[in-house]
Amino acid sequence: MKIKGLRLKLEAPPTWVIRRKVKGFAKTKGHPITMLLHDRQIAQEQSTRYTRYVRRPETPQATHEAERIEFDFDPATQILLIHGISIFRDGELTNRAKLEEIEVIRRKADPDQGIYSGSITALVRLNRLRPGDIIDVESSILSDVELFPQHCWFSENLEHPLPVGHQYFSLISKNHELFKISVSENGPNIEYTEEETEWGLLKTWAKGNSPALDLPPLLPAGFNPFKNISISSFQSWGAVAAEIAELWAQTRDPGKDLPKELTKIQKAHPHSKRELIEAIFQFVRANIQYQPLETSRPGLVPEDLKQIWETRLGDNKDKVNLLCWLLQKCGFDASPALVSLTLHGNISERLPAPIFDHVVVYLRYDKRDHWIDPSLIHHQRMFSTWNSLPFQKALLISKETEGFTEIKQAPPEQDFIRVSESYHFQGNDALITVRHKFHGAEAGKLRGELHSKGKPTIQKIFRKKVKSTRIEAEPATDLEVSDDLEKNIIILSGKFSAVNALSPNPNTGRMICDFTPYSIFETIHGIDNSDRIFPVGLCHPTEIFHTIELDHPDAKGTSIPKTIINNEFLTFEAGTQNEDTHPTLFYYYRSKTPEIPVKDLHRYRLNLDQISAVISLVFETNPGRDSKSKPMRQRLNWDEDELEQHDSPHPPQPLKQATSEPAPPIWLSTIGGLVIITFIILIVRYAASL
Repeated sequence: MKIKGLRLKLEAPPTWVIRRKVKGFAKTKGHPITMLLHDRQIAQEQSTRYTRYVRRPETPQATHEAERIEFDFDPATQILLIHGISIFRDGELTNRAKLEEIEVIRRKADPDQGIYSGSITALVRLNRLRPGDIIDVESSILSDVELFPQHCWFSENLEHPLPVGHQYFSLISKNHELFKISVSENGPNIEYTEEETEWGLLKTWAKGNSPALDLPPLLPAGFNPFKNISISSFQSWGAVAAEIAELWAQTRDPGKDLPKELTKIQKAHPHSKRELIEAIFQFVRANIQYQPLETSRPGLVPEDLKQIWETRLGDNKDKVNLLCWLLQKCGFDASPALVSLTLHGNISERLPAPIFDHVVVYLRYDKRDHWIDPSLIHHQRMFSTWNSLPFQKALLISKETEGFTEIKQAPPEQDFIRVSESYHFQGNDALITVRHKFHGAEAGKLRGELHSKGKPTIQKIFRKKVKSTRIEAEPATDLEVSDDLEKNIIILSGKFSAVNALSPNPNTGRMICDFTPYSIFETIHGIDNSDRIFPVGLCHPTEIFHTIELDHPDAKGTSIPKTIINNEFLTFEAGTQNEDTHPTLFYYYRSKTPEIPVKDLHRYRLNLDQISAVISLVFETNPGRDSKSKPMRQRLNWDEDELEQHDSPHPPQPLKQATSEPAPPIWLSTIGGLVIITFIILIVRYAASL
């Protein structure tokens, strides 16, 4: 990919850079790559950040990974300077940096939503590396002086997933009073020095012989487990908001035509302010084509309003700029709001700096907070559901802003999935009717998947989802898709045939069939019983209802114990309805927070024990003299179940309603998660046969 005006150069390192020696560092067993040197030097007055890393692949597989040399930068605000890419082998040093061999890759900040960040990646591929080769990479990022000319900010981890021989972090400045500095690790293994140079005072933090930090799975989104050092010249988040507000103020020229369009909208909706707000949103949505690729403006600053309207093109911040101007001209309290796709609410724990990667609209109307994300082009969100977005915290772009505004979680029964399965047995075979119903933001996600990947891909996912706990199931009908845009609901439905769904129990001579609500199971994370020092991330926000109806002559009386867990982290409910006719197992799960703190992990493990006691049921036919089936509940072992995380906004519903309508599962679970579920079901069947 080539980008016009791409600012990338090959040149020698700046004169102020200290070239540090590369020292030997022994290979660590179990780690395929060794980092010999990690060096970062920042010169505030030169607006430049220098980076050098020297690494050694230790295995053939690691050489393939080391062959990709990547440099991330934002061409709208930065120039990438590549100083050298060298390979040291058998006493010889070879420079491999050639401008014509560099590829450019556009990065997505949020691949699921198609949201592109301003950054791109310059990629250099090295060929035929060998284990033991030493790769030495030097580069610098030069920032535009026009954007935040008086400021500098950066964060560096002092721990890594790789063993590191020597690490340095240096800040050179003639005015260190400007900076806030936060070091999360102090001790004998951190050496701090100061040195006067012609470019200013050089402050250096050095660390040697750092072992690799093995991270546990299921860390919360945006949580940084590494000890780190951060610097920033911004004194508060209010100062960040104020300076960005000044930049946005320079883009507010609407030209002649845009005010005329606004007058037409106002005349068409003279009586209802709510209808006027919705009309403005639909106006921007219909007239401005979403264009995520942009390299001409700084990542946090939109195009001028006149330019946006003339071209009818804009990325997310351009749409936000236009929406806010239209709403403000109509007298509404609206502001652009900065959020983080990657850090979510954890961004408020960092030192204040312009480290945001997304912009949304904040609207205060009728004494309530409303949130609009124009990048969600497939979401048919009604005004009543503009109450939440999954970013947790936002910084309003305004000179009056002092701190973050909380984005509250969506209320129950707004954004959720409802799955229903009905088993009709004929002999040992079963016909399974499956229905997945997606509401609100969940419908928007699936709609985006349908538009981008097509119905065949969704059919495959639907089939995998059903087969995750019913291996023998095969589609008996085509997948039906209905999309109610007015109500923002999508329904997927189909029928599956499961030959020999009832299988013999050799010890009793009876037939058994197991049931597990896969949509619930795959969202609940099991953790081991070790002394975990990091919090556990939950699938958040998530709300799911799942029902399983059993239509079999011997199913009468089949049940699972009624179970209710309701605390500040999650809600889980399970039970049975219609026990005397067609027993229906119902399950409900809703996350309330994005993570479980370390101090509450013991309580969370107890919750998992309660859930595991009822999450799976083995139904057995021909139960005995009382003609009532006696289900065997299989207690699942959560200690080794590390299910992958999936994010999706949802809310809950009373138990009595949880069985009144079928439910659907989350689509983006990994194949690994499906394999784990299948494995557990096999364990269930084996245990039942004993």
